[in-house]
Amino acid sequence: MRTHRPVLLATLLSAVAVAMSAVPGCGDDETRASSGGPEPTGSGFFSRYAKALCDRTFACCDAATRAAHDLDASSADACASDLEAILVAFTGGGEVNGTFVPEKAEACLAEVDAAPCAELQILGVLLGVNDGFTPSCLDAWDGSAPEGGTCATDWDCARDRCVRSTDASGQTTSACKARAAAGEPCSSAFYCDEALRCDQPSPPDDGTCAPRLAVGASCKGSLDCQEELRCGEDGTCQAREPAGGPCASDEDCAAGTRCDGATCAPLGAGGAPCSADSDCASSACAAATGTCADVCQGS
Repeated sequence: MRTHRPVLLATLLSAVAVAMSAVPGCGDDETRASSGGPEPTGSGFFSRYAKALCDRTFACCDAATRAAHDLDASSADACASDLEAILVAFTGGGEVNGTFVPEKAEACLAEVDAAPCAELQILGVLLGVNDGFTPSCLDAWDGSAPEGGTCATDWDCARDRCVRSTDASGQTTSACKARAAAGEPCSSAFYCDEALRCDQPSPPDDGTCAPRLAVGASCKGSLDCQEELRCGEDGTCQAREPAGGPCASDEDCAAGTRCDGATCAPLGAGGAPCSADSDCASSACAAATGTCADVCQGS
């Protein structure tokens, strides 16, 4: 039985060799009615899932903002057709190695319809919603591929995630790989569940996954500390700097800010100059203008 899994969208993005970052591109929390229709089946779920994501995105984000996030579909229906094709392609023709769970699938569609606009994730035609608002989507299938088994998406895996890797010759393989739970061995924080750190008393020897540390605890790096904290110069976990505070890197700065030179500065609003998506509050730097896109306002 599945115990914990990350956002499926990340798997699709890794499959097309694109780095994914959450796009908090929409500021209105207006919700919509459920997408309706009959109870989904495994064969029909991708179509309804793609439609729900595209309908929500087109309701939340106007044409200019969609374009700034590289979503160039002419309509929600065209978007859904493209997204469904991607889902089908990366699941090997729409087949998932697992048991379809209709009640979770139906709940997933309702969660997408009700998701806050601010939690939409957009990268071209690849769309998603923060899994904190759509937890049922991760469990639309009860995956049966074991640890180390071949997979296409996270849905295939009995536990956690489908990881793709490419060797020196360019050959790509994929396998189910679970993040370690507290008390399980690790060689770095990457191998631990998201809320954990890798406690390595004698690096590079393997350590053990353990809870991340609170303010004042001794640390070796910011990944040792709780998410809202950083590891300071004195080797202890401490609050991140607000706008105007000193910094050496982005991880020194509080959410909504970045390290600009040696000072934490607010992320750029719509129209601010930018060179990368990470410069912008919307996480979208429009290449054509070199300025930050506006966040979506809903409709």
